[in-house]
Amino acid sequence: MAKTATASLVSLATSPYFAARPRSAAHKRLFANAVAPDAIDDDVETMRDYPETKDARAAYVSPATQRPVTEFQFRVYDACRQVPAGYYSTYKALAEHLGSGPRAVGNALARNPFCPQPIPCHRILPADCYIGGFSGDTKSKIFFKKAKLEKESLEFDDAGFLVGSMQQARFFGDFK
Repeated sequence: MAKTATASLVSLATSPYFAARPRSAAHKRLFANAVAPDAIDDDVETMRDYPETKDARAAYVSPATQRPVTEFQFRVYDACRQVPAGYYSTYKALAEHLGSGPRAVGNALARNPFCPQPIPCHRILPADCYIGGFSGDTKSKIFFKKAKLEKESLEFDDAGFLVGSMQQARFFGDFK
């Protein structure tokens, strides 16, 4: 998979997708005002059971919401699971692959009952490469996402943005 990811990076690095992205002042304030929890969850290895068949998916009920996982959510999760460790993708890239919107992708990932594995939703960032929220939380769990990504060799600056040298080099967009 890494070879495929690297091959897709070469073409994406020269695409208009990587034009200079303004850093959101709101994001900077959000990260500055976030409160680090006493304990940081950096687990990137715990494997959850993931329904693969149509029947298993139809019968699956999320333990967190007590609701069935929708077909769209499974499509998002199937795409997200393709992002290899040490790489990231964006809500926008996932949305374009799925023919959807970034918010819909974010909403699906906020309800991901299969993290951290096999659906590593922590590897999905906003288009400006800000650390973003995690599990729908932007005040404290943001540090969990950052710790997970740092454990997988990604680096962030003091304002919570992926360092510039990694934005092109570690982007994954070769969804199948």
